[in-house]
Amino acid sequence: METPHNLKLEMSVLGGIITDNKVFNSVAEYCTDPEIFYDSKCRALWHKFEEFNRIGKPFDIVILCNSLTSEDHANGISNSFIVDCGTAEISPGFAEFYTRQLYEKFLLRKIIAETEDVKKSALIEGEDIYQKILNTHTLMGNFLNSKPGEKFSIEDVVNEAIQDMRDKEGRIIPCGYENMDRFSGGFTRGEITVIGGRPGHGKTTLLINILSQLIHKGNRCMLFNRELPNTEVIKKLICIESQKLSYSTVRKGVYEEHDLKRLDEVKDIMLEKYSEDKFIMFDNLKSFAESTAEVKKFKPDVILDDYIQLIDIKPQGKEEQRRLMIERLVNDYKWLAKDTSAVVILASQLNRALEGRGKNAIPQLSDLAESGAIEQVAENAFFIYYEYKVDPNTKLGKNQITLVARKVRYGNTGSINMGYDGDKCTIYDTFDDYVDMTKGKPKKDKKELKNETEEELEIPW
Repeated sequence: METPHNLKLEMSVLGGIITDNKVFNSVAEYCTDPEIFYDSKCRALWHKFEEFNRIGKPFDIVILCNSLTSEDHANGISNSFIVDCGTAEISPGFAEFYTRQLYEKFLLRKIIAETEDVKKSALIEGEDIYQKILNTHTLMGNFLNSKPGEKFSIEDVVNEAIQDMRDKEGRIIPCGYENMDRFSGGFTRGEITVIGGRPGHGKTTLLINILSQLIHKGNRCMLFNRELPNTEVIKKLICIESQKLSYSTVRKGVYEEHDLKRLDEVKDIMLEKYSEDKFIMFDNLKSFAESTAEVKKFKPDVILDDYIQLIDIKPQGKEEQRRLMIERLVNDYKWLAKDTSAVVILASQLNRALEGRGKNAIPQLSDLAESGAIEQVAENAFFIYYEYKVDPNTKLGKNQITLVARKVRYGNTGSINMGYDGDKCTIYDTFDDYVDMTKGKPKKDKKELKNETEEELEIPW
C-alpha cells in the first residue's frame, strides 16, 4: 500500500509561498513538524523558506536559485526544482487550503506507523502491549491536538472571560484551608500547584489532608501514589477521618476493643465520602502516559501526584539530561491540566543544596529538584517545613508545622504556622484549631473569627 502523500500538492504549497511570501505564516501554522512534507527535496526547500523568514528577507525564484549552497544541492534542491515549484499550478489564496490537505496526509502517515508498531508488538510474546497502546493513544492525541484551532475571535474570548468572571466558583477551587487559600485565593483550573518538602516533613500528609478537604467540598479527585502503596495512604485517611485512631496503632494492627469499634465507624464514613464516583487512586502506574489515560477516563476536578520525581520518564536520546526530562514532564502535566480543565497538585522532592545551609534552613524555590522547569510552569509553589523534625527544642513545639508560599502567581507570598498532629496524620488550619480539637471543642466557624492581617500571618525569615 502506498504511503499517503502528494508530491504535486507539496510543490504547489511551496510555489504559493514563492509567489506570495505573506502566505508563509498561515502555512507555518500547520508545519510545526517538517515531516508534513513527505518528499525530502520539498522538506529541504521548506527549511530554506524558514531561514529567509527568520532574517526577514523576501525571496523569489531568482533569489532562491542564487542562494543555493553545496548542502542544498546535496539535499536535492536544484534550480530546475525551484522553477518547477514556482511555476506549479496553484490558485491565488489557496496555499493554506492545500496545506490543510498536506497536514491530513501527514496525520495519516503517523497513525499508520504507530498502529503498525502496535501490530508488530502484539505478535511478539512477552512484549508490553498495554504500554505500547497507551503510548500510541497519547501520540495520536498529541497529533490531533497540534492541528491549528479556529481563527481568533475577540468577541468569543471576551464572552468566555466574562463568563469565567461570573462563574468564579467553577473556575477556582478552594483547598479547604482558609489561611492557605488566603495566599492564592484557591487553585485555578488548568494550572499547576507544587508542594515541596524535605523527607519526613509532611508533604504527603499535607497532600492527603488537602485531598480530604477537596472531596468534602464535592470535588472529584484522582491521586497517584508514586512512593506509598494505596493501603498506607488509606490508613492515613482513616486516621484523618476518625480523629480518634492513632496512626501507629493502625500501622501495627494492634487494637483494643474501643479501637475496633472506631474502625467500624470510620469504615462507613470512608466508603461514603471516598466512593468510586468521587475518588480514585493508583499506586501501580509508572509512566505519565498510563496516568494520562486514567485521567481522561475519570475526568477529575483535581489531580494529585505524590511525587513527580518517581514518574518513569524515557529519555529522548541517549544523553538527555534529567533536568530536561523533568521539564518535559512538567510541561506535559501543564497541557493535561489545560486539556481537562483540572487543578493539578504535584508533590516534589527537594535537592541536596538545602542541606548545606544548616539544619534550620527554610526551603526556597531553588531547592526544588530540577527547580527551573517546575518554578516556571507552576501557578503556586508551597513548601511544608517541620522545624521540630530538625530542632526538637524549637519554640513552635511538635504540634506546629510551617507552610511557606514562595510563589503565588495570583496572590501573595508569605508564611503561616498550622496545627499538626502527626499521630492523627492531620494538619489543621491553625494551632488553635489543633488545641480545640484535642480538648474536644467544636471547630470554630472561620466566618466568626476576625481576619488576621498579612503581618500577623507572615513569619519573617
